[in-house]
Formats: sequence, C-alpha cells, structure tokens
Amino acid sequence: MCSPPYDLANRARQPEKGDPNMNFSKREKLMQCLPPAADILAVVPVTGADGGTQTHIYPVAGGSFPLIAAAEYVLSCLAEREDKDLRLIRRNAGRQLARRRNIPLPIDIGCVLIPVMMRPVDGRRGTLGYINISHDHVIAPGKEQGADILLLSGDVVRALWQAPTIVQMRNEARGVHWKMIVTERRRLSVVEEYACTGTLH
Repeated sequence: MCSPPYDLANRARQPEKGDPNMNFSKREKLMQCLPPAADILAVVPVTGADGGTQTHIYPVAGGSFPLIAAAEYVLSCLAEREDKDLRLIRRNAGRQLARRRNIPLPIDIGCVLIPVMMRPVDGRRGTLGYINISHDHVIAPGKEQGADILLLSGDVVRALWQAPTIVQMRNEARGVHWKMIVTERRRLSVVEEYACTGTLH
C-alpha cells in the first residue's frame, strides 16, 4: 500500500510475516502508511492506470507515494490517527467561516488543509485535493489554465481552480489556523504556570 521509497525511509513500520499485526484492517494499515500530519504537504486524488481511485501523498521529504483509497477516506484515517473526527473538524471549521462547502480542515497546528479542485468531475469520483497551508508554498497561474502550486519540497501540483480563488481560500483558512495557534498558546501557558507553581487560575 505504501511505496517502497517511503517504507525504506522507515516512516511507516510494515508488519512482517508472523507479526500479530498482520491481522490489521485495511484502515489500520493505511494509517500506518501515513506520515505525521505536519509532514504532509498535499493530498492529491489521482485516477490510476486501471481506472481505479488513488490518492497521492506529498511529504516534506519530497516526491509522492500512492495509496489505493479515495482522498476523503485517507483524510478520515489521518484525522482518526490524531484522535479526531473528520466530520467534527469540518463542521466546526464551517461554522467559523459560515460556509457549508469547500471547508478547510484544521487537523493539527502543523496541518491545516484547504480544498482545491484537482480532478475533473467524473461520476462519483472525488474532485478535491488538499494543500497544507502550514508550510510555505507558492500559488501561481498555470501555463494553460488553472493554477500551479509549488510545495516546500519543490514538487508542483496542478489545480483546476484559478490562482485567485485558491489564494482567497488560503487567506480565509489562515484565520482558522491562527485561532488554533492562539488557543494552543493559551493552553500551554496554563500548563506551564501549573508546572511552575502547582496552581491553576
């Protein structure tokens, strides 16, 4: 399920023959294949050579590797591994932005994903990919249409939406991201104070 380069980097432990973890479900195995949320730069839906649905993960280390699963399923696994529910993440972010569609997914302080259309409408296949705005990236008009997104790793992913649309969504999502940061700072401040004084205020 994970690409060989990714496994060789020891970023995901793969069960060996005789390992009791061989009985892991497909969902558990997929979660093992995923890098830490903060190390993901992009999640891109791809149609495989056989016409099946794949999702390519772009990690900070560079390159990409495929998972034989839809992007939405991969995201739900990523959220679950962080002990979170993707539906609640989407619902809460939607309320902050007063929006019901194309909602950013603040999975972690280091992983705030904005939806970007990356695949043409084709039946029931998902069209949206996701870019992690917690990392540096450059959004530029595509050579023919849509937009090119240069990731921190140097890889480029192509979007079907125009660059101004993606920039606007990124700017809105930064408000959600900043709120996460402020909340975490406050929480850590309370913990630090308690560690020093032994009292909570």
